[in-house]
Amino acid sequence: MIRAKVYIGMMVFLFILVSIFGNNSICRAEVVRIGFVTAGNAVNDNSFNGMTIAGLRRLQRDFQVEVLVRSGGYVVESVRQAILSLLKENVRIIVTNSATVEGRFAEIALDYPNVVFVLNDCNIEGYPNVVSIDYAQEMGSYLVGALCAWQTKTGKVGFIGGNEMPVIKGFLNGFLQGVRFSGRDIEVDVKFVRRGNSEKGFEDPKQANALAMGMYNSGVDIIYAVAGLAGNGVIQAARKTGNQVVGVDSNQDHMAKGVVLTSMMKRLDVAVYKEVRSILTGTFAPGCKVYNLGNEGVGLTEMKYSKHLVAPEVLDKLEKLRNDLISGNVKVEPSAE
Repeated sequence: MIRAKVYIGMMVFLFILVSIFGNNSICRAEVVRIGFVTAGNAVNDNSFNGMTIAGLRRLQRDFQVEVLVRSGGYVVESVRQAILSLLKENVRIIVTNSATVEGRFAEIALDYPNVVFVLNDCNIEGYPNVVSIDYAQEMGSYLVGALCAWQTKTGKVGFIGGNEMPVIKGFLNGFLQGVRFSGRDIEVDVKFVRRGNSEKGFEDPKQANALAMGMYNSGVDIIYAVAGLAGNGVIQAARKTGNQVVGVDSNQDHMAKGVVLTSMMKRLDVAVYKEVRSILTGTFAPGCKVYNLGNEGVGLTEMKYSKHLVAPEVLDKLEKLRNDLISGNVKVEPSAE
């Protein structure tokens, strides 16, 4: 029954897609409404949600689109309600940053076959009106781990995650493997702002600051902060103690010049722009898309304010490692969990 419904939905969707957007390009006379559902409540977090907003703003510049934003909150039901609220506004495309919706998405996608859904940090296939984007954060984090291990002066580095959900464990897995790849005997301190899958950990800079201060006072001199808005608390602690931090998702290097060693950018701006553009121009293909080092889906910043603090031989090793990860000469192993 489900397969039949998906097949029927696919035929209906393809017909609607052609009628709305044409074979090759959007009808510019019509303003297309795009809905965006945030992860958590903070829209301008200078991180995960902020990168998506950057991609949506670029779409507004390049196409005739209107963007409506809703807070996804912290639980599946609040995300679902945010999506339903947007559907009442006659949106044609919905972008969501909340991976919590993944388990219950079928009921929404199948009930609204004329709406295209773009899901970040999800892996969903089999729906004609859904594209899910899987980011290879473990690849970028591998680079971070190696860089931190080569750069630390104390032999102790740290990792602070917003919570323990699988995507954050992916960051941690890549980071730990990168530390091991460095060839140095490095101690790694791992902590989470919230235990379990509570998304509130991404919006608690006070707790993140307390964890970071404890790490820095124990001898850690570089922390990889994978905590969204809460990462601002880690940056504050690094500035106060004279240590360093690695930012995440967006380019956070400017937030504390020279204190932020680099940022592991998760290019939601690039992915969202490309996928929504494909819908607007009639070249959309559903399914799961992977954005990695090779297609600029993830990657480190150019270290505009800190490159002078890194030895040339370390920069050379980092670039070689990046190329080896792209070519497959170095592979990130799956997590043991």
